[in-house]
Amino acid sequence: MMKRSLFLLIVCVLGLQAHARATSEIKHWFTPHGNGNFSAAAQDVCKVSSSAPGGEIWSPNHRRKIVTRPSADGETTIFTVDENGHEFAIETAAWSCPEIGWSPTSAFFFVTYSDDGAVGTYHVSVYRISAAKIGKIDLTGAVRRDFQRHYPKCDSPEEPNIAGVAWSSDSTTLLVAAQVLPHSNCDNMGTFNLYTVAVSNGRIIDRIPQLAAKASFYDLLGQELRAADDHCFSKIGSCWIPALHQTRTNK
Repeated sequence: MMKRSLFLLIVCVLGLQAHARATSEIKHWFTPHGNGNFSAAAQDVCKVSSSAPGGEIWSPNHRRKIVTRPSADGETTIFTVDENGHEFAIETAAWSCPEIGWSPTSAFFFVTYSDDGAVGTYHVSVYRISAAKIGKIDLTGAVRRDFQRHYPKCDSPEEPNIAGVAWSSDSTTLLVAAQVLPHSNCDNMGTFNLYTVAVSNGRIIDRIPQLAAKASFYDLLGQELRAADDHCFSKIGSCWIPALHQTRTNK
């Protein structure tokens, strides 16, 4: 028991030290007041629409806005970026309640969305706006691959939730969360890592384990991530599904 406790202490200390080294170069994060489920710095479109009909989410420079409106048949939601009256369509999944986070320079924004309603798997798309054009860029491919290499044991194969959390103050870095799906199919359900990712090329700068992530970035996390169970790491096995760890015996 003493060896296990010492091991967990060492893992936690090393994680905090690695995080401190990686984030020392990125001292400030953009922290607008938001209401996202994954990100406290992002805007939940449905919550915005309910408080201000029309669902307008303005960029920090107040020159651009993301507009939502129902489709002609009323069955889906249409998302566009409006820049001085010129609209650019945003490619999104059909779910109507994504989280949107503008970068402080107003040149980028992320959209965290579900592929199957509130219980679906979450993804994040990042968009760049330049010269009156809008383009989609992949900043989470490396994050997904890295997290899946460390994914816990599941009853059947799963992909993680991926969500945008925050931008650095100079818009060069994005903070991304990767989460074990929060249902009873996998060990350690609902737990997560944070990743700092370079906007220029999608390279992972640092992987930040949950305990260190909460210690340093708690104010940026939405309720979904704040509620992740820390006992899964302080008491190994406490969040496992017993049926996945039963010893097979020959009859």
